[in-house]
Amino acid sequence: MKKKTIAAGGLILGIGVALAAAAIPATPVTPSAEPVAGIIRQAEAYAHADPVAEQGMQEAVRQCMAKAGFDYTPPKWASPLDLNGFIGFKRLSVETAKTSGYASTEPQGPHEPTPGSADGQLFADPAFNDALTGPAGTQLKTTADGLGTSAGGCRGQAMTRIYGSAENYMLATLGASNSLLIATNSASSDPGVDRTIKDWKACMNETPHSSYANPQQASDAGKAAGGQEEFRIAVADAVCRDKTGFHATLDSILDKYLTTRMQQLAPEIERVKEIRRIAASNAGPILATTTN
Repeated sequence: MKKKTIAAGGLILGIGVALAAAAIPATPVTPSAEPVAGIIRQAEAYAHADPVAEQGMQEAVRQCMAKAGFDYTPPKWASPLDLNGFIGFKRLSVETAKTSGYASTEPQGPHEPTPGSADGQLFADPAFNDALTGPAGTQLKTTADGLGTSAGGCRGQAMTRIYGSAENYMLATLGASNSLLIATNSASSDPGVDRTIKDWKACMNETPHSSYANPQQASDAGKAAGGQEEFRIAVADAVCRDKTGFHATLDSILDKYLTTRMQQLAPEIERVKEIRRIAASNAGPILATTTN
């Protein structure tokens, strides 16, 4: 049997493509006059795929690829979603800055393999791709929202096995997270964002790192500098975020827009919950075989 192995950090093709191809409504979301405090947590939970269902997808793809002669385990995207990051400012605590600089603000989850790398060479293998996503012409499934992802081969079989269909998979994963983008895009233009950035800037003016206009500039400079300088910038940045209540303010701003958006999405949210419930149930027997 022909066997090739790819590290768990590799990619099931189509995730990034689907996000990029999503159709985002042009009409801005109106902030609620009576926002639900903390609804951002409900929104982040809704936008995150069901972990049991996703483990089932991972195992179903692995089993299918093994039958095709490839030793391949898809990557698992376990990082919690951060909607502050959707408006340009991923969360950064003082503790995290002290221990890892800006590492926590780097992109998380599956990513496109680097051309020429071991992963890139494997995904350049036509036989591997045919097994994973199906021959050309069978790789794309779309939904009414304009989302598309690879849905042929073992990937498509796993979607059907766990979620019932590729469309259900899209609605319960990428579709759920993308449905919030209109709210986060609207929140990013809220006047309160500029005010909290100004408060952060005033704090940073009292440090040796006063040249940065906003946390993103500080993050970019820190990552470019690397080493101890990155840690110094990150800690100063995080301390000022903490002192000015930067992320708490962003959460409150997002609550206004997410309250409206979650109300708009209520029927779809119920549908997604049911799809995820069934998917998790379908994943149970598959995962049970891996522990016996």
